[in-house]
Amino acid sequence: MASGRVVCLVLAVSLTASSAGRSIAQVKAKVRIVANVELVRIPVMVFDDKGAVAASLTKSDFRVVEDGVEQQILYCEREREPVSFVMLDDVSSSMTKKLPFVQEATLSILDPPDPQNKNQDEFSVFGIESRVRRLVPFTRDQQDLQRRLPLLLTATNGSTALFDGVYIGVTAAEREAENARRAVIIISDGGDNHSRYNLHETKRLLEEADVPVFAVMAGPSFELPEILRRKEEKPKPPSLPQMKQRPELPNLPIPISHEDYIGPAERRGPHNLKILTEVTGGGVFTAHDVEDLPRIVRTISLAVRYRYVLTYKPTGEAVRKADSPHEDADSHKIQIELYPKEKFKGYGIPYYKHGYRRLR
Repeated sequence: MASGRVVCLVLAVSLTASSAGRSIAQVKAKVRIVANVELVRIPVMVFDDKGAVAASLTKSDFRVVEDGVEQQILYCEREREPVSFVMLDDVSSSMTKKLPFVQEATLSILDPPDPQNKNQDEFSVFGIESRVRRLVPFTRDQQDLQRRLPLLLTATNGSTALFDGVYIGVTAAEREAENARRAVIIISDGGDNHSRYNLHETKRLLEEADVPVFAVMAGPSFELPEILRRKEEKPKPPSLPQMKQRPELPNLPIPISHEDYIGPAERRGPHNLKILTEVTGGGVFTAHDVEDLPRIVRTISLAVRYRYVLTYKPTGEAVRKADSPHEDADSHKIQIELYPKEKFKGYGIPYYKHGYRRLR
């Protein structure tokens, strides 16, 4: 999310901008006039009643409430923009049997090249174990990346420095990515036992960053969000002979156990991923088998590439809870929904930032 300050002054002789983002106009009479208007921009991802990315919505279809007061939406933008993706792939010892998921999820994020060369996505891949290793710097060559990834994503005997990986990945997205739109996708069980940064420090970084973070887990510990579940009844797990006929990824067996994949060292994994993703407006997805991965990751990537951006000027601050002395006056809560509800029954907006802090 981003906010900007806009000024329109008629009697301006000289115009300067301070480092705080305020525009100051100074007239000949040495009278300083200061105007300050904040615009809040909220990226939102909308899914229709079939779990696909919703298209053709306008600002009249959205309702934005800040601190209990409905806001007037000024702009609603939705355009395909190039995205800089950072993939954080857990290749630690706890993921040895899940490397097929890691490989397939990473490959599924790739988008068919644009024949008109308009939307140049770029990708960077980090491997997470006892230390964080950059496997691929930002590149737009998807064919080369597709060839190299199966050789780069190999299991290790290392521990898991997940929080360090998130910290490094988000920092790389902010400092090195060429595209204005960025996203981080974690492929992991969520465990961490070797990071210098802790969960609180990593969360604080994500609160300040304008980078949505998503996570894909392998295992049944989480259910898919209702909006993204298959509408048809999921078939029963195939018998062992049938599963052996499933195509395998290069040099890696596909796990066939339907037990909980999360071991004792990763018990807090789902909690970690939930905290890290939700603070950015992202979320956690679970793939129960390899066939789930392309659908899940493709849905995430499309939502990032075609997200809506709502812009409004906050009003109604005077009605905030004045009787709460402990409330942070710079902290604001946001609620977004589609309106009217009857028209959009079954639709969902599961991922957006539910609040922001206003800079003084």
